[in-house]
Formats: sequence, C-alpha cells, structure tokens
Amino acid sequence: MSSPTPHPGNMYAGERDNVAALKAAYPYQFTEPNSWSYSWPDGWHHLVEEACAGLSRLNPDSRWVQIKEKYGGLRLYHAGGPLRLDLHTRAGFHSFSVKREDGPTQPPKLLELIASLEETSLETCCLCGGVHGSGRGITVGGWVITACETCEPLIRAHRALPYGER
Repeated sequence: MSSPTPHPGNMYAGERDNVAALKAAYPYQFTEPNSWSYSWPDGWHHLVEEACAGLSRLNPDSRWVQIKEKYGGLRLYHAGGPLRLDLHTRAGFHSFSVKREDGPTQPPKLLELIASLEETSLETCCLCGGVHGSGRGITVGGWVITACETCEPLIRAHRALPYGER
C-alpha cells in the first residue's frame, strides 16, 4: 500500500527523507536519538545542507544538538555553541546569545555562518525555498512562519486541516 500524496502546503512533507540524507552524509553530526531533535521545513533544507558542510569544514568534532524552526526562523544548535534565549513579546521577537565559558572555543567563521543562515531563513519561504519569491513572516493559527505570497495560501489550507488529516 502506498502512502497518500502529501498536501501541497505541507512544509514538512520531505522531512524524513531530508533528515535521512544528511544523517547518511554526515553521520557524526547527527547523534541525538530523538526524532524531534532534527525537524526543519523542506524549503530550508538547502540552508541546513550548507550548515552541515560548514560544520564539517570548520569544526569537524562538533555535532548538532537540535535543528528546528522557531518563530519563523531556522535555529541551528550545535554542541559547544552559544547559549540562546528566544522571546516573543508584544514588541516582537528577540533572540539573545551568551558565549559559553565552559566549552571549547568555537571558530568565529562557524558562528558567522550559522548566524547568516538563520538570518537568511527569515526571508526564505519555508515551503518552496524561495523558488516563487522572497518569504516574509506570517502568522497561521498562532504559529509564526516564513512564506512567499504563492505558498502562503497552500500552507494556510494545510494548517486548516484537522490534525489527523495533516
């Protein structure tokens, strides 16, 4: 029996394959046993691929603790990386980082790459990856995501489905 065709607005339709491909290419970077540790929208997969290549090149002994979407942006947490706090207030979203004093020094180029990729995700549609245009922050049922004008109605339609039908 074949699995049903994913809804065209399901921005996580390729998640299992995307994670498996990167675990195969960079097995030492993906050591967390929890499946929820690595979950990013399909449209940002190219950004995560770039992050993995950068981690391999700039700090080959490190690994990913968590990769996810949060407040409409990509979050890349690696072992020994800075401690982070993300807040959502009436004034908007705020992210704070604190350098860890207890771990190894992180290569500045790695921290710059991660910051750049996270920033890029805020303007990259989480469904199409920018194929249809630039993304912008939107709210869908209390969930902040980044979507282009073409993909926004698809994502809204998918999120409107009952939970068991997504």
